[in-house]
Amino acid sequence: MDDLSNVPKISEIIEKSEDIEIYESTENSNESSVEVDVDNEIPTAEIVETVPVSEEFDPRAEELFSLGQVLMAIVGSFAHGANDIANAIGPFAVVISIYKTDSVYAEGTIPWWILVMGGTGIVVGLATWGYRVIRTIGERLTKVTPSRGYNIELGSALTVMIASRLGIPLSTTHCKVGAVVGVGLADGGKAVQWRMVGNVALGWIFTLPIAGLVSAGFFMLLMALGDYS
Repeated sequence: MDDLSNVPKISEIIEKSEDIEIYESTENSNESSVEVDVDNEIPTAEIVETVPVSEEFDPRAEELFSLGQVLMAIVGSFAHGANDIANAIGPFAVVISIYKTDSVYAEGTIPWWILVMGGTGIVVGLATWGYRVIRTIGERLTKVTPSRGYNIELGSALTVMIASRLGIPLSTTHCKVGAVVGVGLADGGKAVQWRMVGNVALGWIFTLPIAGLVSAGFFMLLMALGDYS
């Protein structure tokens, strides 16, 4: 009769099979955890949101528009100074005029130092916090290339200069955002990040009453501190 002492028992076979299953499941869980870590490091959703679907143009054409975009940016800066800076220093110039002469400056008689102060303010603002707005408009609304940037600068600059010539105060930033969205729509609606556009629009809506309330609060505080009757 054969010796059956070396034949493994059924219970031992079951235990070994369970150990093998546990080991395989552990390996699978480790592999899945690695995949999750990679996905968390570079989320696919963020890549899709930051790279809109836009047409690619000839690199030589884009290079040709690079210089034109710089020139149009200079024109846009001129338009910005003609409208936005005038909006900023206008109330201040009126206050200084009333304080000195009890009247408002006649047309073209604003002191030069007020103009210099306004120009200095825009340069300092651009050098400090301006990069935040530049990043939002230039990267998070739609894909901007030299050819697209040229048309964005051209359209917004012409709009601002025409409004300045007519004496209509407006925001260069609003015109720039509108131009960026318009160029993005030329590539189709999917090329525009509408969620970011909505956030910008909400900012425009909320800043109007907030600015009004803050200004009214300061004015009421000054009226309470002094006798202006």
